[in-house]
Amino acid sequence: MSTIDLWVRDLVTKYGLIVIVFVVLSSLISWKWSRFRQSNYKAFLIGFETECAELASSYKKKLFAPLEHMVSHDEVLRSLNSIRILEIGVKTGRYTFHFFSLSYTITLIINLSCFSFSGDNIQYYPEGAHFIAVDCNRKLGDYLVNGDRAWQYEHVIFERLIIADGSSLKGIPTGCVDVVVTTRSLCSTKSTLNTLKEIRRILAPGGRYLFFEHLPDEQGSFISRVQMILTRTRIWPALYGGCRLDSNPTKDIENIGFEEVKLEHVVLQGYVSQPHHLLLSRHHIVGSATR
Repeated sequence: MSTIDLWVRDLVTKYGLIVIVFVVLSSLISWKWSRFRQSNYKAFLIGFETECAELASSYKKKLFAPLEHMVSHDEVLRSLNSIRILEIGVKTGRYTFHFFSLSYTITLIINLSCFSFSGDNIQYYPEGAHFIAVDCNRKLGDYLVNGDRAWQYEHVIFERLIIADGSSLKGIPTGCVDVVVTTRSLCSTKSTLNTLKEIRRILAPGGRYLFFEHLPDEQGSFISRVQMILTRTRIWPALYGGCRLDSNPTKDIENIGFEEVKLEHVVLQGYVSQPHHLLLSRHHIVGSATR
């Protein structure tokens, strides 16, 4: 045997058991951590995100009200008194709605943020809306169509699910969508700027981008420093679906090339079961941008 072979043999003899134990423990910890992240994030979506949607309901009603009167850029949908809407990042929670009504048609593409299935925005969409979901959760489509609460989504027509995060929507033709929606989801996309570019690209002329996105606290404040630390250490993104607490899309929305941007800054207030979540994401911008 060569010197190297002897060295390897002696190393395995002396430290083999330690190496095996280390590998087994590392694998176990990794598996446990993955399971913990999944269960923690699911609890966050069903708990705080649902409560947050309730606090934001008055803003959302006002934001989505114009959908009832929109006219589609698509000739076929227009003849059906319908529009096409795209939303990025579908939430999960207690609210569900109805699909496959034939009297009115609107198409929705839902935000890509790897969320669960609350569908808290769907309740605001008009009867017969065509619904395209863009999300990282591969089970979302089946849930919306075949889940126990699928009947609650029957007022819109589910077209398809696109597995993506919004930063690349190559499967969506340019100018084919009447409305794009994002609510508390830009923070989780790979690139906010690329997502906004894609949103503008797929919107039809005169189409609208409706948004409700959280912002960091006032610059220099204690909370803003906490948000920055939790984001840059990757602690918060790892636990909460890639969410970046220090993300601020305001300037990108204003400068991406929309014809008109209307937005306002709001602060959510009210009771939630996990007040630290609200403290870290209470500031929002809500508004619309016209292609």
